[in-house]
Amino acid sequence: MSLSDLVNWKCKDIRSLLENLSNRPSTRGGQQFGDRRIKELQALSWFLSDRYRRGLSFDLSLYREEASEYITFAEIDSEIASDEAADKPDKFKYSSWNKWEESVYIYLDSIVAKSGAPLSYVIRKDLDEDVEWESLDRKT
Repeated sequence: MSLSDLVNWKCKDIRSLLENLSNRPSTRGGQQFGDRRIKELQALSWFLSDRYRRGLSFDLSLYREEASEYITFAEIDSEIASDEAADKPDKFKYSSWNKWEESVYIYLDSIVAKSGAPLSYVIRKDLDEDVEWESLDRKT
């Protein structure tokens, strides 16, 4: 197993896997994973997915410097992922196209692809050519 194997793992899947392993007897490969250890692995997966999506190297020294911050980010993403999708937008009407456009963006932003990226990326505005990818936040 390598670090890249943790890219795009969902927090709920990591928790489920480790809780199932904790429930097994040691004779069947069971191990005890406390809540803190599960959160640390979720945070590491979040960090690696973030770095991968932004085309950055897997620099674990950066992770170690801010490990508790990545635990928080993973928890937030886990809560967001558990929310249901927003309501579908109403049919297009030329008289209220501004509201319709916003509702389409909100709807697509609430649906997450298998890669973990919200579907709103298909209608995002182009970034300036001189944008430094490293300075962008995860969602952008």
